[in-house]
Amino acid sequence: MFENPTDRSTFWHCANGINYLKNCPSPLVWSQAIQTCTWNEEPSTTITPTITSTDIVSTTITTPSSLPSQCLNYTSITDGTRRTTNTHILAETDNTYFSKTRTWIRFEGDAGTRIAESTVPSNRCGSEGAGWLKHPQEPEIGETVTQTACFNMLGMSCIWPVKIPMTNCDGFFVYGLVAPAPSNARYCTI
Repeated sequence: MFENPTDRSTFWHCANGINYLKNCPSPLVWSQAIQTCTWNEEPSTTITPTITSTDIVSTTITTPSSLPSQCLNYTSITDGTRRTTNTHILAETDNTYFSKTRTWIRFEGDAGTRIAESTVPSNRCGSEGAGWLKHPQEPEIGETVTQTACFNMLGMSCIWPVKIPMTNCDGFFVYGLVAPAPSNARYCTI
């Protein structure tokens, strides 16, 4: 792999005799010394590779080593039906997605980016029981804090509370989620 001399946010990778131009996630730059995308902390090294044209572009995602492992090892959920704005009553449940074993989840795309941080009316987010965070605390970058997730149903705004960890991964959050106690509930997002 070789640094792109005209743009440090990209680098060249050769596989099966074909050169691919790959992008580092913003604001990271390619480090020739350690062969990965990293924070811009080292001087640029100029290397001029022999390059052939290609139409394939991919992305390498790395984070600084100071972030916890769950910032790299998580499951992404992009399902927009779990948004708090969804008023369609569906039979969706997070018992389908989660178990009693904690799973690190990142919400993104149509799903939004965070679990709702105030009471969500019942029958929202595609489910009868609407999950939300009670008294949320935003963690510092790289920090994990324990939050209380509640479910609004049966006329009670905080029924079946569960403790969940939330980590700030410097640009996004991950949550350590378990299946909610009621079978007809799910975590709602904003």
